Amino acid sequence: MRKLQLGPRWEGATLAERHGVEVVRRVSDFETEYRLVRDSVALTDFSFLRRYRFPTDKGIDLLDALLPGNVARIRYGRVLQTFMADDNGRLLADCYVANNDEELILLCEASAPDELVARIIREADGEGIATDLTESHVLLSVDGFRAWAVVQDLFGADVLGLPYLSVELYPFAEEQIYLFRAGKTSEFGYLLMAPLSVGDRLFDAVRDAVARQGGGLCGVEAHDSLRLEGRFFNIHAEGVRVGDPLVLGLQWMVDLEKSDYRGAAAILRQRTEGLTRKVIGVLASPGEDRLMIGTHLFHGADNVAEVVADAWSPGLGRWVALAVFRIDMAYAGLAFSLGSPQGPEVRTISMPPIMAKSLSVKLDEM
Repeated sequence: MRKLQLGPRWEGATLAERHGVEVVRRVSDFETEYRLVRDSVALTDFSFLRRYRFPTDKGIDLLDALLPGNVARIRYGRVLQTFMADDNGRLLADCYVANNDEELILLCEASAPDELVARIIREADGEGIATDLTESHVLLSVDGFRAWAVVQDLFGADVLGLPYLSVELYPFAEEQIYLFRAGKTSEFGYLLMAPLSVGDRLFDAVRDAVARQGGGLCGVEAHDSLRLEGRFFNIHAEGVRVGDPLVLGLQWMVDLEKSDYRGAAAILRQRTEGLTRKVIGVLASPGEDRLMIGTHLFHGADNVAEVVADAWSPGLGRWVALAVFRIDMAYAGLAFSLGSPQGPEVRTISMPPIMAKSLSVKLDEM
């Protein structure tokens, strides 16, 4: 198992294993960590992602042939979100590709073991141009309503001008820190990647800046719920249980004009044949129990869907879920029975069902 790089900084936290990698599951209680993100800001260790660097001149062709997104069209300073699939078009990793002028940075949040992702990169990298940064760099995530104030505190006011899905370099402790504006919580989010040699100092500096904004530390358990609530794709939840990018609604991550990337034949064939299933949001009635993963939904006597991801929403005070529906039933605003034809009522909803607090902030007026 790949161990947590900054383990001593997370002493006292509950750790867990996620696809062969150690992660911080929880630091305090779930609702406290959820509220940190929604109401202030939280620091989380995201070093479970794999990290690579490629020279831009050759890396564009390599990654364009590997990933379904159009890597060649990523503008300088911007980040593309796409995915990595196997030969059958099944999901292996949720990916960010950042164009930092003379280099491309690939961040892979994988449901596959490290060894498989590394092997796929090696097989694609015939010239040996890739640099694996997974062990040499740390990756921290700062997310929340006040996340912008943390990075402004650390790097200056110009960070407020970074658009969503962008990258910039900033000096820290005589090193260069990669700052990605990203995040999958509906609130402001930033990823900070730094050499391991300054990892402890960066963690301490970010933790202190987070504390100055009334925030604290957070684990991935809260992030999983925040992602579902905000309808951000989670490779570790619905990604694992469904695996099919088209059923999951990830067509926007695919350049449909491309026909030559890993898994392309299977993905394009399914698109041509059409979908028979689709993921839709589901909301439990007030006071009802958890929408358990694997539970079926019924329309009369017909079994029409299966729950593939679920989360408690403190903001809604209810359980919210994603379910894979038969395509003729995949619409918002319909009522179904949970677990059996006589089960409690649940309703399909348009996602996301919440309004992020960060939408009230206008960074260009700060």
